[in-house]
Amino acid sequence: MKNRIKECRKAVGMTQTELGNIVGLAENTISRYELNEREPKLVMWERIAKALHVSPAYLVGWSNAK
Repeated sequence: MKNRIKECRKAVGMTQTELGNIVGLAENTISRYELNEREPKLVMWERIAKALHVSPAYLVGWSNAK
């Protein structure tokens, strides 16, 4: 399933490095999440969603409500 990390990150004008710094991950980990090569754990979905100002359900693609 395609997640919305990249879409949301770009919408707020944030780089992978900036997002990684906020949530405590390396840039390459954020890249792997965006490419669906790696799946974040629940707590990381929550951190990323908070950093991008959207709900975790929207970020994962389960909901269209941000």
